[in-house]
Amino acid sequence: MQLSRHLLIALCAVWMSSAKAQLGGGIGEDRMMLFGIVSEEKGGIELRNVTVRLYTDSVAQDSVFTDPMGKYQLFIPLSGVHRVVYSLDGFNRKIVEVDTNGDLDEAARKQEWNLRVDISLVRSEVELPDELLDTPIGKAAWQPATHEFQWDQPYTERYKQRYKQAVKAAGRK
Repeated sequence: MQLSRHLLIALCAVWMSSAKAQLGGGIGEDRMMLFGIVSEEKGGIELRNVTVRLYTDSVAQDSVFTDPMGKYQLFIPLSGVHRVVYSLDGFNRKIVEVDTNGDLDEAARKQEWNLRVDISLVRSEVELPDELLDTPIGKAAWQPATHEFQWDQPYTERYKQRYKQAVKAAGRK
């Protein structure tokens, strides 16, 4: 009885340290949570099993898949320039860039940062150039003046126009 109790305590201690290790590296520990929903552009239907892969300074890192409701979450370090690639067979991939190289002070690094990025993928009905598909559709970066991460909306609008022109040109071929 005494041995089984000690064994149970030892197993609980191992499980707790394992759980803590798995939870480590979450938000508030020099990491930000990037989350959102991936859907189909036409119809807005949530897409399951979309690969969401993180590249930090061009090196492949973690990847996750969207759930049946199209939801995902991914943790990114608060240092480096990150590209998040959204891909699913039959759809054009999309890329988002998050620059976390800004001058975050110690308090900002310990704060919980979340960035919601909802993505709509387009069926690959026409062939588009890789150069366009490898260009980020949007960019977010740390803004010291406002002490927050902000989305570059004008950049996204310019990309949308360029994308529409490429689709139109590809349709004429």
